[in-house]
Amino acid sequence: MGDVSADANVQVRASANRTLRVEPLAFARVPALPPLFLDFLTDFEKVADFYRGGRLLFPLSGSEGEELRERARQVAARDFERAALCQVLCEQNARWGGDEATLAAIRELAEPETVAIVTGQQAGLFTGPLFTLYKAWTAIAVARRVRAYGIRAAPVFWIHSEDHDLAEVTGCGLLGRDGEWVELRYPTSADEQGKPASALVLDERIEAARETLLRALPDSEFLPEIAALLRETYAPGVSLVEAFARTMARFHAGTGLILLDPSDERIKRLMAPVLSRTVREWSRLSEALRAESERLRARGYRPQIHPERGNAFLFLLEGERRRPLLWENGRFVRRDGGREFSAEELLEELAGAPTRFSPNVALRPIVQDALLPTLAYVGGPSEIAYFAQLGSLYAALDLPQPRLCPRLSLTLVEPRPAELLARYGLVLTDLFAGVEAVRQRLLERTLEDVRLFEEAHRAVTEAVEKLRPLLRDAEPTLERPLERTKAAMQRQIETLRQHYLHARARRDEVLSRQAQRLVLALAPKGTLQERAANAFYFLARYGMRLFRAIRDELELDTRAHGVLFL
Repeated sequence: MGDVSADANVQVRASANRTLRVEPLAFARVPALPPLFLDFLTDFEKVADFYRGGRLLFPLSGSEGEELRERARQVAARDFERAALCQVLCEQNARWGGDEATLAAIRELAEPETVAIVTGQQAGLFTGPLFTLYKAWTAIAVARRVRAYGIRAAPVFWIHSEDHDLAEVTGCGLLGRDGEWVELRYPTSADEQGKPASALVLDERIEAARETLLRALPDSEFLPEIAALLRETYAPGVSLVEAFARTMARFHAGTGLILLDPSDERIKRLMAPVLSRTVREWSRLSEALRAESERLRARGYRPQIHPERGNAFLFLLEGERRRPLLWENGRFVRRDGGREFSAEELLEELAGAPTRFSPNVALRPIVQDALLPTLAYVGGPSEIAYFAQLGSLYAALDLPQPRLCPRLSLTLVEPRPAELLARYGLVLTDLFAGVEAVRQRLLERTLEDVRLFEEAHRAVTEAVEKLRPLLRDAEPTLERPLERTKAAMQRQIETLRQHYLHARARRDEVLSRQAQRLVLALAPKGTLQERAANAFYFLARYGMRLFRAIRDELELDTRAHGVLFL
């Protein structure tokens, strides 16, 4: 199915005696992916100068393994507050229900030789889209792989808890039990707009969203357990971030995945030195980001981060709202025209109240890697692309840029959609055109069947005409019954054709439903399933055993998108 990349193969073993079929689809066939990401995967030398930390793809050659071990030694030897950080991580994860495997991973991270395999995502409603889990699973798999090279590594999931795009984090969608698309939303008020996710405390509105989700899920043996989990995690009085963290902890029990919430006051104090250095060296860092972005443009790539000359890399938290700081006329000012600071005043504010500041999209990876011994970062296509702009910032702040590893990318295909794809000769890439285009494709396939009646008409005529010389030679009067026979047979074929056309007309409605079901199941909103669909649909259909099979038995090769047949 789709364009198969010969050098990419993904195997998922569901049990000792069953292998799920996965067909790789070249990322070049997926719409709207950054060209920079595609070159990162397929022509790395072309873009290597933007990625000073390098990339991480498995399997590694022998020399690459030794190089990775040396990089791990350098990263682990960095001077940072390892013990203080791990103490906070221990308390956070214990509060969220982290099990012994996670606490053991934190204890190992506290050891001086251990490095981190880091990934992260916003704290989405009901864990957000599927790729949030795929990021976590990839980080777990990468940590497992690098440990095989003698490198002590722990997977860390950095929750983007201060994201203030509430429209994105408070909604999600999934395929409903009747094949319809269900949009779920935790409605926010005007007073809540602009707040970071960490400041959004759920109230009775979450109960309506939760019950809508439960009603949409297919009936199964797993539904009671799912309902109990959601009523425990997404409950009134719990912040959106804590609900997300509790659910992720339950999903990843036994894996050693460490969750990190950077909005914690103690984490903010650990961030303060790199934020202060950013203020002191704002001019040099801003110019470095601008120059790297222009260099990308000159090479024909579109920067993912749009540098503004006045962007100060920081947000100021005031009145529970996250407000960007700009540099104007020699001072740091709020973009909405609020408070102003000199560099000295801003440094004093940072020293006294670090909880009031957070990094923007360009600075966040650097803050993350200043706090953690990051050997590799697991990211999606856009993240891989925007890291190309950040190399000069890492260098200016004396930080090693991490190796970059693409996250797992999957489309999960259930038996019914798989049967429809096979019946109509469709591939996943056909579905990105949307429901109406797919419906037309299905109708065209049935129009090909009409031509079979025309072929039958010609075949009957040709067969009967072959008898004409034989009958004429035997008795010329036999030609008249020959004509009657030919006409009768043609009428019978035409009658069958009319019956078929009437039946097909009734089928058009069925085809429309099939086209809609295919698109909603595999390419909702014209994009990859993983970017729009929530995990709880598949959890209700197959239980945690499916997630464990993918997560624990994955033969890690993320150079192509995987189409996984369930």
